Amino acid sequence: MKRASFLVTSGLVLALAVPAVSLAQTPTTNSPTAPVTGMKPDRTTSPPEARVIKRAKEEQLRMKRTECRAKAKAEKVSLRKRPAYVKKCMSS
Repeated sequence: MKRASFLVTSGLVLALAVPAVSLAQTPTTNSPTAPVTGMKPDRTTSPPEARVIKRAKEEQLRMKRTECRAKAKAEKVSLRKRPAYVKKCMSS
């Protein structure tokens, strides 16, 4: 038991002693295709036109979901059955 705890403790000490160079942030660029968050530097953002279209589509879905939830509440659908009701309403 002492040996196992010694191994775990020494492993933690070694892990903390190594500098976290790989966790450092990469410098950001000002190019239009640069990643927005900087978390995934291999990914680029979509063109602005595509983002506008996507935002509009998401807004329509959000509005329809809100209407379906209001309809479920108006019909007094139980709380357990509402997610299924909203899902069915969204697909129709």
